[in-house]
Amino acid sequence: MLSKKTVTLDFEGRNIRLLVTTRRKVLRWTSVSLPAELMDQGLIQAPERVGQGLARMLASQKASSRRVVSSMTGYRSVSRMLTMPMVKPSVLDEAVERKIRQEMPLTNNETYLSWQVIGRENGNMRIFALVLPRLLIDRQMEAMKSAHIKPRAVDLRPLAMVRAVNQQEAIIVDLEELSFGVVIVTRGIPEIIRSVAQADEAEEPRAKLERLTLELSRTIQFFNDSHRDQPLKMDIPIFVSGSVFESAEMRGMLAERAGRKVELPQPPLRLPEGFPLASYCVSLGLALKKV
Repeated sequence: MLSKKTVTLDFEGRNIRLLVTTRRKVLRWTSVSLPAELMDQGLIQAPERVGQGLARMLASQKASSRRVVSSMTGYRSVSRMLTMPMVKPSVLDEAVERKIRQEMPLTNNETYLSWQVIGRENGNMRIFALVLPRLLIDRQMEAMKSAHIKPRAVDLRPLAMVRAVNQQEAIIVDLEELSFGVVIVTRGIPEIIRSVAQADEAEEPRAKLERLTLELSRTIQFFNDSHRDQPLKMDIPIFVSGSVFESAEMRGMLAERAGRKVELPQPPLRLPEGFPLASYCVSLGLALKKV
């Protein structure tokens, strides 16, 4: 239960979105857009100046700096689902990291590694592994430190979307001004995460939707080719996230092009009337994170 106020910070493109919740209820929200010289594609360029902006955002919403959960962009990360035999707890860390280093690109001085055992079955473990660029994380931590923020947790944006959608089987698409992404969820697990940066902010929303639709088609085809015994059923809906999908017209166009039902997420939170759900989908997922 969210018994105390939780503050979330979603770093996306050149935007920072702040959300305040308590007891599974949304109280307040706001956002700021930054020039490219301060933050671009989620990478903070001037941590001290961004930190000053964060402090002003918190003050304007009377939000605490102590119970903060923040997001990390997904399009500079590499994720992988791995399977390996179960091992004794005493050697788990060493065995998992050895497996990850065999199958994923790691550069010790440029990346951080995170992993989690998400299932055990028939003598094997399923592991979700994530590699993140150090620069992205270090700059964000520096900016928050400048604002006297000590985040309780940092979460990848696509994982926050999965939590907000809260479905065992789902296709999730995210479309923002400067990025888009696709997540395939089966048995509650994000099997595929694809995040792509878009350089042209001025590009028409319909053109951005076309790019997303093409990537969605490729991702579904890739999944189905890799899971011929259990392809994605046509009755699995597409759940949408991102500011572009505040438009009902854009959601309708996606449904027409994809040939699937398109829905807004229905997270287990009480939302005020008129709340911009698509824009704050990631923020809601951050608020639901157990920390």
